Amino acid sequence: MDVSQSPSLLTTVCVVWALGAIPTLVVGVLRWDPVGRLGTSGLGAQMNAQLGWFVYELPALLTYPAIYLIVGNRHLVGDVVLALWLLHYVHRSLIWCWLIPKREGFVSMSLVVSSISFNLINGGLLGWYMAFAADYPEQWLLDPRAIVGILLFIVGAKLNVWSDYRMRRLRMEAKGDRVFPSGGPFNHICCPNLAGEMIEWIGFALLTWSLPGFAFALWTIANLVPRALWRRDWYREKFETFPKKRAALIPGVL
Repeated sequence: MDVSQSPSLLTTVCVVWALGAIPTLVVGVLRWDPVGRLGTSGLGAQMNAQLGWFVYELPALLTYPAIYLIVGNRHLVGDVVLALWLLHYVHRSLIWCWLIPKREGFVSMSLVVSSISFNLINGGLLGWYMAFAADYPEQWLLDPRAIVGILLFIVGAKLNVWSDYRMRRLRMEAKGDRVFPSGGPFNHICCPNLAGEMIEWIGFALLTWSLPGFAFALWTIANLVPRALWRRDWYREKFETFPKKRAALIPGVL
């Protein structure tokens, strides 16, 4: 059997992978953090934060595009999806990692290894699907799901990038002191950068309307919701003037 072209195998792998996001979300909300996602030191040796970011984000940039382009079964929707993927990950893995203000910071090897695995799996599943299993009609990009998905991706990307650069500027101005985030969306939620990233990948899932896309969106939520809640708690602890009712991600909800 050619496993690369087996829809049932791909479906099974994607469902199992997606279900794994549920316990990850639960333990994250409960603050069990062996790899250092929530501000702990994590397990294992430490790596420079900038280098670590580059190392563990690079597989996401390379894996999915490599599979899709090497197989050569290209199609219009696949090319559009790939362009959006590259729009995010070229910035994230080749540019943003070197602009992180805390250049002297460190991340644990457990975080690096887990992130590499995460990116290889998601990139591999998306590449597998787009290269072998995708079957989009010619007019798919005019479908409401695709249109809404693209719009959400763009809005989420803009919110994510704007918030990251806003926080970077505030940290540089603080010159090592703790930063009380303010301005724009930061006046309404604690983590607009994380909210923007979740919006991006929910839009990506709608655009692809695929199990790998929805699994990736679910894992993004499972990883980022606990981080947002932890960060809100940290702000509450460190800044007496921080608004106690400010939401982490969604005003009035979460």
